[in-house]
Amino acid sequence: MVKKVQVLYDFEAQPDTGELSIVCGEVLTVIRTDVGEGWWEGMNPSGDTGLFPEAYVREITDDPDDGGPPSMAPPPLPPDYSSPGSDNHTQMGWQAPAASHAAPASTANNDDWGNGAWGVSAQPTPDAGADPWSQPAAPPATAPVAPTQPYQNNQAYDDDWDSDFDEPSASHNNNQMPPPNTTPGGGMLGVPKNAPQTGSMGDVSSIGRSDSKKAGTGAATTRTSFNRFSTFVKSGGENFVLGKINVNVQENDIIQVVDSGDGRYSWLNAQPPFSCSIASPKKESKLKGLKSFIAYQLTPSFNNIQVSRRYKHFDWLHERLSEKFSFIPIPPLPDKQIQGRYEDEFIEHRRKQLQSFVDRVCRHPILSQSEVWQHFLTCTDDKKWKAGKRKAEKDSLVGGALYLAVRGPNKPIDPAHLEREISVFTTFSANMDASVKNMVKVCSDQTQKYQTHLKREYSTIGKSFTQLGESMQLSGDNNANINLTNAITMTGEAYEEISELFEEQPKNDWERFGDVMHDYRGLLAGWPNVLQIHQGAVGKKKEFERLALDGKFGQAELIEMGNRTDTMSYGVLAEVNTFHGQRTTDMKLAHQQFLQEQITFYQKVTEKLQDALRNFDNC
Repeated sequence: MVKKVQVLYDFEAQPDTGELSIVCGEVLTVIRTDVGEGWWEGMNPSGDTGLFPEAYVREITDDPDDGGPPSMAPPPLPPDYSSPGSDNHTQMGWQAPAASHAAPASTANNDDWGNGAWGVSAQPTPDAGADPWSQPAAPPATAPVAPTQPYQNNQAYDDDWDSDFDEPSASHNNNQMPPPNTTPGGGMLGVPKNAPQTGSMGDVSSIGRSDSKKAGTGAATTRTSFNRFSTFVKSGGENFVLGKINVNVQENDIIQVVDSGDGRYSWLNAQPPFSCSIASPKKESKLKGLKSFIAYQLTPSFNNIQVSRRYKHFDWLHERLSEKFSFIPIPPLPDKQIQGRYEDEFIEHRRKQLQSFVDRVCRHPILSQSEVWQHFLTCTDDKKWKAGKRKAEKDSLVGGALYLAVRGPNKPIDPAHLEREISVFTTFSANMDASVKNMVKVCSDQTQKYQTHLKREYSTIGKSFTQLGESMQLSGDNNANINLTNAITMTGEAYEEISELFEEQPKNDWERFGDVMHDYRGLLAGWPNVLQIHQGAVGKKKEFERLALDGKFGQAELIEMGNRTDTMSYGVLAEVNTFHGQRTTDMKLAHQQFLQEQITFYQKVTEKLQDALRNFDNC
């Protein structure tokens, strides 16, 4: 049966992304709904095909009571308070509209992988069911993030979402974008799962008003942002700054920031360093061979006990780390593969990329000590794995709440120093991001050039010399110099061998260098959110400083808010320092390895040509 949907809101496609521009009111034919990350593939009435956001359309049914689309899109959201000089929301008296749907009931009891984590066969997990948010009340503030892989119109679409992600998780569905008014975890935007909700489900600005008991300060302490889609709000950073999060922090959860001198701050890690190796990837199967996957064997240095993990386990871990540590950019995983994921070269390349991910987490002073990371590296029991998985997914110290565990130096931070450091790093990270993206493209282009164009060119040169030598053998001249003929032929053979060197070389230099650039492209992509959260905190502090000058906010409360904002600032500065330290080490080593491999390669080419040259000495 052909599935039809009606467009609720306009969406303009970005060039060269495989996206499809859609206009409110037009009817689309859905081709695929399993693209992932909130995207569907469809065709418009003109016959054009591409990707569009799932939340921007509604399915057309035969129900006569099913309401049509709104006559016009809802008005735009108010300005983001986190933008410089924007404090319009403090002057408005209206509230965000309530959501038209109640949040769906949690299915926390369905949060296991659905199969043994070590290749044990199991019955397939039933489908998670239809999305109750299929008819959104309002469009998302931004379109969902496009899939990382280039768009391919492949009828036999069969990627890691099939083999490595066949068991749905109740807490996170990787194939669907969260409803427009909810977070990926299912809660309302801007309201962390651990925050009390005293207002209506959709009215974020009313949350916490029941706690306002002091005259003259109650209104100020509940000035929650109207922009529920800002990173500052969604991460829980705003609720932390406003003192609305109350979560118990254990001693082993505390994260310490120390003063390193010269205006530098660092994460304190009293634990000995360790490493973890990934080896012996092998193809395994379940459901009597119906499902295949690659299992990687991890061995931590602190216990030398091997554990087996699939790519989907890495993906789950990455999601947990990203949700918990909103002030730390998480190293990226390898890109998901659509075809050829069981070929030996691909498996080995992915192993190297996963090894890089593991190395970076092991070296990070905070990530390496996190409970979910330790669980990932050490758990060998199936029941304990599932229990640890549930515990991590129900962790209350995530996002903004985790700032409660951060302990900074017992002194106010210098505002001028903070502003200068953040400004310099913001400019630096944006420029480095552009440079890294360009280098990723160069590495890819050079790899393709070596393996196709240059290989073909040198092979053509070799065949030409060989043909010339063979033709000279047909001269019929008995006095002809046979050594000359052989030398010419061997010159052709030398160029043929050089063409093979060009085909094999990228895996030694351009691919390895490109993998480092891939890592930094992912790391740098995480910094804008970190900086935006911090900018929102600083902006919120300045807003309440103005209110305090007008007598609308107490000095004691302002000092407490300043302390919380300083905690966030110390955390960002510590992570900036960690990033710079690792960047210096990585860039030095990556360039040294690259240049050494290039030198070795061209030495081999030179040796081939020198050997060919010596053959003419006997002519």
